[in-house]
This record gives sequence, structure tokens and C-alpha cells, in this order.
Amino acid sequence: MKNDREVRIISIVAILLAVIGISLGFAAFSTSLKISSSATVQPEDTFRVEFSTKDGSLLEGAVTPTTSPEEDGITASNATITNQGNQVKITGLHVVFTKPGQSATYTFYIANTGKYDAYLKEIIYANVSSESSKKTCTPKVESTLSSSSQQACNGILLKVKVGENLEKTDTDSAITNHLLSKGKYEKIEVTISYEKEATMADDSFDVKFGDVTLTYKSTDAA
Repeated sequence: MKNDREVRIISIVAILLAVIGISLGFAAFSTSLKISSSATVQPEDTFRVEFSTKDGSLLEGAVTPTTSPEEDGITASNATITNQGNQVKITGLHVVFTKPGQSATYTFYIANTGKYDAYLKEIIYANVSSESSKKTCTPKVESTLSSSSQQACNGILLKVKVGENLEKTDTDSAITNHLLSKGKYEKIEVTISYEKEATMADDSFDVKFGDVTLTYKSTDAA
């Protein structure tokens, strides 16, 4: 039974398309122990990690982004956290940039509401749905991006920061020694930025990011 519990995995799925949503879900793994030909014992699934708008208290609802610089033409929509069964997610992240040097940060929390410690094991950046890249930029009017807008696209980044020190951009990463104890909360920040050194775009375009998955396990073993 102990070994069965150790292999339970929970996944946090993040960053959906141009709406740039974030979602969190979990896979409920169960083990059947056969006592006889007519008896089965199925252990309760008590490993769970969720999103919260508040530190120290599980709370769904709106996540208001912080934009930088303030009052500089940038706008960003509120995101929404919903925890329902295996549909635990945050959606609605969306930013409108007007020039380089702008960014929007969504700050919320990862909550270990289960009965086991949880270890963050990997962060995976998937391709945009039906595409072969992790980010796509599509012009709103023209059929193709201009040269300057393509360069501007390269300067628009999505960063995920877990806790105080773990920050990742675009690259899949294996993680070790990152513990979220049972009953504890940890801050997570998702920042969408138009880098200061990036090229100024000369036309409007939409940006889509693929999903980002944070995988948690009940053991830090490989």
C-alpha cells in the first residue's frame, strides 16, 4: 500500500492559447489489492494540489494582475480560479501590450490540500494546440507578420515562477528537492512580458502559448 501511494501523481496544467489561460488538474491513481476472487480493496485517493487566490486559505475566484509600468497603455484581464473535481484550473489571462518594456504578472497560490507531502518534479512547456511550436504570433489584419513584428514576437515571453527562486521560461525542466508540505501554500507567479530590448511592432498581432504543466509526486525519487 505504501508503494502504491508513493507513485501517485498530480499535474498542474498551465497557460492556454492566446487567452493565455492556466489550468490545474490531477490524475487520480488507484490501486486494487485482490484479497480473494470476490474481494477488492481500493485505497482512498488523498493526494491533491489545487490553486487558490489567497495564501493559507483555499479560495476560488478572480486573480487581478499587476501591470508594469503603471498607467502606460498596457491592459490586462482578470483570471479566474475554479476548483471542481479534476477540473481545477485558472483561465482568462490576457494582456494587451502597446510597446516594449511592458509586463503583467498574475500572482496566486498552489495549495497542498491532500494528506501527503508533494514534490514538484518537472515543468513542461507544450506546443500550441495543432502547431509545432510553443508560441505562435498571428497578424490581425495582414496575411503574414512583417519583419519588425516577427522580431517583436520573439520578445514576448511567458515566465512561470514557483516559490521565491524557481523561475522557468519556455524550456522543459526536471526539478528536484522542491517540497510542498501537506497543508502548506506556495506562491506562483505567471508573467507575460514584452521585453524592454524587443523590437517595436509596426502592426497588431495575437500571441498564443502552449500549455505549461507542473507535475507533482508524493515522493522526490526519480
